Amino acid sequence: MTWHAVDGAGLALATGRPPQPPGATSPAAALAAAPVATWPITTVADDRRRVDVAEALGPGGTRVAVLLEHIATHPSPPPDLDLAALARATPGGPVAHQLVAVGLAEAVKATAHVDKAWLAVVDRCRTEARAPLVAAGRGTELEAALHLAMLLATGPVDEGGPAEARVASGARLWLLGGAVAWALVDDDVDPFESWGDLVSYGMWPVGPVDGRLVVGIDTTTDSGPQTFPLTTART
Repeated sequence: MTWHAVDGAGLALATGRPPQPPGATSPAAALAAAPVATWPITTVADDRRRVDVAEALGPGGTRVAVLLEHIATHPSPPPDLDLAALARATPGGPVAHQLVAVGLAEAVKATAHVDKAWLAVVDRCRTEARAPLVAAGRGTELEAALHLAMLLATGPVDEGGPAEARVASGARLWLLGGAVAWALVDDDVDPFESWGDLVSYGMWPVGPVDGRLVVGIDTTTDSGPQTFPLTTART
């Protein structure tokens, strides 16, 4: 039995035609080998049986599928989104600083002053999800989830656009990798859960900077300027 990653119409992602051999040995392996990604994406076997992304990735796959769908479709955040609560639940631990939402150019400037000790904790935490997944024999699922996240998140980047948009995209990819991996761990403790939500809605949580908690928001997207129920200062 071999598997192929296909689009919503059941066609090969690279060619737009019915899938052809050789195929992959599992749904996750097919996703990990996908040359491009459009949403929705699924997998199909030689006998026409289908397995969606959530099922292919196993435990935590539903959470990852939601993140990927948001990344691909750019939905507006829900009106009741508690930006302050999500932002303060950082992957490096709770941060009670004043929340400040800024444009991408200001967010880029803020990165030079991010708390280095906090950032080191986030960086270490980001890589810690890999070991339990590999130990559980889920390395292919992790590879597939990260591969799809990178394909979907990098597709919309305009290389001719503002430099700050590209910097923000790279930073969001870095955070998204941690969010996807920890989602697959499917544990009660997910240090990237809140920031994964922010990233999936197009925001860039930067971190603690000089006594403030900075979140970058791109107001130049197709959906236009976005407003959030902030009670904190805005610059």
